[in-house]
Amino acid sequence: MKNNGAVLAVDTSNYTTSVAVVDMNGKVIADERKLLQVKKGERGLRQSHALFQHISNLPELIDRAAEKTRSQGFNIACAAASNKPRPEEGSYMPVFLAGVNSVKSISSVLDVPFFSFSHQEGHIAAVCGLRDKNSRALSFHMSGGTGEIVELKGNKPVDIIGGIRDISFGQLIDRTGVAFGYEFPAGAQLDRLAMQFKNNINVSYSRKGRLTAKNGILKPIHIEGNFADLSGIETECMRAAEAGYPAEKLVPELFFYISEALVRLTVNSCRQADTDCMIFVGGVASSGFIRQQLEERLQKAGITPVFGNPELSTDNAVGIGRLAAGVYIADE
Repeated sequence: MKNNGAVLAVDTSNYTTSVAVVDMNGKVIADERKLLQVKKGERGLRQSHALFQHISNLPELIDRAAEKTRSQGFNIACAAASNKPRPEEGSYMPVFLAGVNSVKSISSVLDVPFFSFSHQEGHIAAVCGLRDKNSRALSFHMSGGTGEIVELKGNKPVDIIGGIRDISFGQLIDRTGVAFGYEFPAGAQLDRLAMQFKNNINVSYSRKGRLTAKNGILKPIHIEGNFADLSGIETECMRAAEAGYPAEKLVPELFFYISEALVRLTVNSCRQADTDCMIFVGGVASSGFIRQQLEERLQKAGITPVFGNPELSTDNAVGIGRLAAGVYIADE
C-alpha cells in the first residue's frame, strides 16, 4: 500500500473549504478549495453559516479530488482532518466539525485509519513539510484569525512567545479592504494594490531611528517587545476610508507598516530565542509586498525568513495530509 497509498485530507477553516490528497512522501496529488461566500459589505461569517457552506462544498471537492487520485493510480490508505484551531486543550470552533465528521465517515467506509490535527499544525506542515520531532524553531502564524509567534518542537507549537494582542493582521487587512469597498476576504486584492503603488511610499527615519512613511497619514504600529497592538492603526484606516482618502495611497502605507511591525517582532523574538530563522505561515505570508519587505529587511538583520509556496501559505488541507502521512508511515 505504501507505493500507491495516499492520504485524503480535509480542512474546514473559517473562510475556505479545502480537500487535498497527498502521497506518502507529501507530494500533492490533488488540491481542491472553495472560498466561503460572504455578502458584500460584511466582514465575516457566523460559525453556523460557515458550517453550512462547508457541508455544502465538501461533496463536490471530494469528488474532484477522488477523480484525480484514481486517474493517477493511487488508493486512499488513510484519511485526516483539522479538528481545532490550535493544538491545545479548549481550542474549539464549530466549523471544523464539518471536515471531521465527513472524513470519519469516509474512513469508516474505506476501513482505513483516521487522524486529526490542528489547523495551525497544518499550516506549518504545508510550508515546511515534516520536521524532525525533536528539532526546535520559531514560526510566525499570521492569518485572518491568528497572529502568533510560536516555538515549535517538530511541527507542534509548544509555546506562544509573541504576536498580536488584539485583532490579527488578516483582520486588519480585511476590515480595511471592506471599508474601501473591496470584497471580503480582501487580502489578495489589497496586496496587488500595494504592489502596484509601492513606489509612492517615501521612506524616512524618525527621530527614534525607525523607518516611517514620509508625508503619510498612518502612524507606526505600537510594539512592546514581542507583542503588537493593531487597534490604533485600524481606527486610522477606518477614518481614512470615511473621509474618502484614496485607497491607492493608504494601502501601500498600511502594508509598509505591517511589514515594519513584522520585522521588529521577528528580530525581537529571534534574539530572545537565540535563533536566526523564522518560519512564516498563514494567509498574510502569501503577500508579495510583505514577503519582499521581510526578505530585504530581515537579511540585513542577519535573520533568514522561511516562506513556503504562496498557495500553500493560504488555507489548505495539504499540510494536514502531510502530517497524516508521517503518522501512518511511523505506525506501519
